Amino acid sequence: MDLSELKQLHDKAYEANTVTRDKASDDLVFYWVTQWDDNLLSESQLQYRGEFNILRKAGRDLIGNLRANNFQVDFDPVDADREDGADLMDGIYRSSERHNTSIEAYNNAMQETVVCGVSAWEIYTEYETNALGDDKQVIKRRPLYESNNNVFWDPNSQLLDRSDADYVSVLVAYSEDGYRKEVARLQGIPTDEVDVSNFKTPNESYAFPWVYENALYYITRFYMRELVTEKNYILRDPFGNEMTVRDFELEKIEDDMIESGFEIIGEKPVERYVVTLYYASGAEIIAEYRVAGQNIPIVPYFGETQYVEGQMSYEGITRLAKDPQRLHNFQMSYLADIVSRSPRPKPIFTADQLSGFEHMYEENGADNNYPYLLQNAYDANGNPLPLGPAGIMPDQPMPTALAASFQLTREAVNDVANPGVPQDIMDTELSGKAVKMLQAKIDEQWYVYRDNFKHAKRRDGVIYAGMASEVIDSPREVTITMPDGSRNKVQVMDMVVDKDSGEVVPLNDITGLEFEVYSDIGASFASQKEETLDRLAEMSQEIAGTDPTMHKMLLLKRMSLMDGVDFDSERKWARNQLILMGVEEPKNEEEEALLAQQAQQGQQPDAAMVLAQAEMGKAQAQQMKAQTDMAKTQADIVNNNASTEIDAFKAQTDRMNMQVDAQKVGADIDYTRTKTFGQQIDNIQKGVNPLRGSASI
Repeated sequence: MDLSELKQLHDKAYEANTVTRDKASDDLVFYWVTQWDDNLLSESQLQYRGEFNILRKAGRDLIGNLRANNFQVDFDPVDADREDGADLMDGIYRSSERHNTSIEAYNNAMQETVVCGVSAWEIYTEYETNALGDDKQVIKRRPLYESNNNVFWDPNSQLLDRSDADYVSVLVAYSEDGYRKEVARLQGIPTDEVDVSNFKTPNESYAFPWVYENALYYITRFYMRELVTEKNYILRDPFGNEMTVRDFELEKIEDDMIESGFEIIGEKPVERYVVTLYYASGAEIIAEYRVAGQNIPIVPYFGETQYVEGQMSYEGITRLAKDPQRLHNFQMSYLADIVSRSPRPKPIFTADQLSGFEHMYEENGADNNYPYLLQNAYDANGNPLPLGPAGIMPDQPMPTALAASFQLTREAVNDVANPGVPQDIMDTELSGKAVKMLQAKIDEQWYVYRDNFKHAKRRDGVIYAGMASEVIDSPREVTITMPDGSRNKVQVMDMVVDKDSGEVVPLNDITGLEFEVYSDIGASFASQKEETLDRLAEMSQEIAGTDPTMHKMLLLKRMSLMDGVDFDSERKWARNQLILMGVEEPKNEEEEALLAQQAQQGQQPDAAMVLAQAEMGKAQAQQMKAQTDMAKTQADIVNNNASTEIDAFKAQTDRMNMQVDAQKVGADIDYTRTKTFGQQIDNIQKGVNPLRGSASI
């Protein structure tokens, strides 16, 4: 997309719904800046113009109620076998909401929607480097201030969460130096090489004034969503496991995967949305990036809305309260004018009465230091004069209509802005049911704003899950937050061997995982905890005299939930007792070891059982002794028999040895005789007399 097409789309969004947007701008000025900055009362002759703001209190009540409520987002995997991915997604999402920018985004959205009826925040990704120098992509939020003037949606979109929009333009204002730094960051060039001259006087300027007279330079973050057909490649690793990779992802890792032994075994075309982010000024498209996920990462939040003649009309509490608030300011200012302009009541004297004493009556207030005042009793002719003033000037009366309208104007503002809290709720003896009914009545007045924020949070969850399934695509350690606020470190995409199949599978993997996202409004964990403690106290009191075991269990449960300074050991002890009683399940190795130790030791018996077990043990010991003696006797008999057999065997062996020796002696004699006989034969054959020596024939 080129700059001309981008600006044409922007101008279409800018020109649509201009009337409602202008009214929202007036509402913001009226609520936050001044209630006299308009033409309605500019011709009045009031010298004093005061603001007696009864609208702000109603706004604070509503904003405070929204912030106090807990808007929960739950992720349900489309694949029913991937519940572990849903739990991980829940924990990661809760952790992201703890960041300051996320809190600020939510708070700003609540304020602007309550005041003018519309707001928005942005979800984005950035690379974050840890202490070891490892880069990882993280998901964050940032507020979009004054979104009624700076966020322009596709005019064809009509859904409340704008999930049907194909584009949105978000304007961000910079000073000249700020503009140079942003362009330098996006293009990777030095700031002194950034040229802003074309931006001040762009070649084509459409409806939007890209440069204001106060030297604000606007850059648009323009998100465009398009439906495209992509190829998904099916790869097989050396272990035979298959995985699916999108074509643009394969381009980045193809060489590494081939070297690692992966092979492409198939491909499949799929349709999906691709979101592109364009940074553009009035002069050029500065940069463009592909956005993770398939959703435009802008979350709108509307107040009271309605479509009229094809255009969405939205408003907050200010719109209908402006006229009665103006009238109230006018009345109070008029009353102040009456007080300031009207003369004070003064006595009326004749000239003869004050002749010679006029100086005593010329000073007013604190300047009149005379201890008493004098007047003449007789005139110059000696005639008596009346004592005291001849009359008193009357006060300036307040118009009757003004007095009657004061209460009417307050009621008019309360009717359209106040959440409906009765002003005379002073009864401290109200029952719990009465308080709940009163709270339900108040919630009815706030329900539209609460319900619409619930829709905004659901949209936030959809966008976040789509980004997370693509961004968290490599092994890393992440922080998850539990519903009670506790945090844990979890390793994602940790490769483990499946016990059943023997295959290597990733643990805590949300890559490519799709979720159904739900949002609901509930009390915060702290509020639920306090309510639970109250219920446990009531139940323990009711059951104290009927079931001691149940009473003990309820007290231990309440103790395990209580907070306090230096109370950790007591709370831990109470939880251990509940585990030993079988009420709570162990959650860590220490608690499992405690349960295993109890199973080995068994239950503690009573005194009678101990005595019976002792007697039984004594009898068993005597029986075992008798069995041992018998076994010893049998062993002695066996040993004696074995000894006899051994002696007999030894005697037989000795006899056999003697026979062998005798046979050996006989054999030696025979051998000697044979040898001698052979030698004699040999001598005879040679004619030699062995006794006489050699002889001649």
